[in-house]
Amino acid sequence: MTKQKLSWDIIKFFLEKELKSTNHILTFGTIGSCNIEHDVDLIVTKKSQSKTSDFYKEFNQLIESLDNYLKNYNSKAIIFYTMMEEEFLRYLDVYKKQDVGLHLMVYFSFPQIKIDWAGAQDIDLGKLFKEDYNCLWGGVNDLFNSKFQDSNPLDATYNFLFQINKSKYYPKEFRFNYMKKILDYLSRKRLKIKPVVVGNEDEIDKKFYLFCDELDKINNELKRSAHTN
Repeated sequence: MTKQKLSWDIIKFFLEKELKSTNHILTFGTIGSCNIEHDVDLIVTKKSQSKTSDFYKEFNQLIESLDNYLKNYNSKAIIFYTMMEEEFLRYLDVYKKQDVGLHLMVYFSFPQIKIDWAGAQDIDLGKLFKEDYNCLWGGVNDLFNSKFQDSNPLDATYNFLFQINKSKYYPKEFRFNYMKKILDYLSRKRLKIKPVVVGNEDEIDKKFYLFCDELDKINNELKRSAHTN
């Protein structure tokens, strides 16, 4: 019996099943045509009460499960954020014709979305999401609850955090060298805290999640201070 050709409906069914066991993902959905021969635009949001480290542990496990599932179709999940990154992965021959490209955007608040989409002129983001965001998990209205609408002092840094996590889907040696430099830079220069030192490849995930916790701690302290004043 010939195996069914991979389609978005097959991937969607798998993701919907996996998402039922999540605890920290607020919404998981698509915008656009979901044409896997091109790429799929995915927007994922975090529950406001969840720790960033818990969210990323859950999110990364979900993507790993999808990647393992796609092996049944001689395919893999390719994660990117920008068109340049997408084309660079094709140039390196990492992103092959049979693979599923996921143009992925991750957000922890609606103001964070506004920061990331600031260059999109004359777009009503509220209208865009209400009309075009198709949720596999959660609902569009979850984006408009008071907690998700509230800004975080470090929303801009949280946008950068996704770029760091994405290195998980690159070769280990590259990821180690990148994480060693970027976590040291962000901790010393951006947050002005004790440098986060990654000693070897086995420490990467641990140090990344510790950095997430430190970021949450500083963000929450700034938030409390702002409300007090």
